[in-house]
Amino acid sequence: MGWLFWIWYAIGATLLLTIDVPKALDFSNGLFLVFYALYALYLMKRQEVYWQLSDQSVSGSVHKKWLRLLLLALLIWLGGMSLEWIGVHTGWPFGEYEYTPLLGSLIFGVPWTLGFAWIGVVAGGALLSSARIEREGQAPAAVRTWSVRLLRAVKIGVWIIILDLVLDPVAHARGFWHWGGTGGFYGVPWSNFVAWFVVGGVLSLTLPNLFITRKVHRHATFLYQGMLLLFGLLAWKAGIEGSMLAAVLGILLAEGSYRYDTRS
Repeated sequence: MGWLFWIWYAIGATLLLTIDVPKALDFSNGLFLVFYALYALYLMKRQEVYWQLSDQSVSGSVHKKWLRLLLLALLIWLGGMSLEWIGVHTGWPFGEYEYTPLLGSLIFGVPWTLGFAWIGVVAGGALLSSARIEREGQAPAAVRTWSVRLLRAVKIGVWIIILDLVLDPVAHARGFWHWGGTGGFYGVPWSNFVAWFVVGGVLSLTLPNLFITRKVHRHATFLYQGMLLLFGLLAWKAGIEGSMLAAVLGILLAEGSYRYDTRS
């Protein structure tokens, strides 16, 4: 799954930064979000990732764990799509905006791929915010589940805000969606960033506590940094300096977080 995502990423980045994506390949924009979500889910399901409910790691067959993960992903997809539908039709909680078909066919005004974007964002943030174990097979320490999840939700919200400061102005400039008002951050209302923090944190509460090895943490960090790098370069190309600086800051913070966790 990693190879599929990064190959698609490399082709898309080359096109976007040079000749742009041909009209006939507009469908690839939405598929990129699908592959983004699937890769984040794959990292969560790697053997080095441990799921913990109360004080014991979950046991069971590989198929049962995959089914459970897919059910949780479905909840995030439904939650994200529902909120996007409310946002498009009421202007709450993100602000007044509307989508174009560039990300896929619209379902009541929302591209069907947006649910996958929420899966990728939340799952990726959860991986960056999870506790680390030294090696595969190491038993995780007992934790108080909800206190850890709430703290993790705040961390995930911060990672999501940084990503959105880069992604949203670029997507707006490229016509993936359009904001109704003016002002804010390059045309994106500040309420949108607050909503991303809250919604991302709340959706992350559907996920159990995770314990990841350094290897999975490294891949998750590369995934987050890769998204920031791509949209940061697109921001530089479009003259959106604030988003470009946010991308640089996010890349450095993610790297610093990884290095701090691996040395602690």
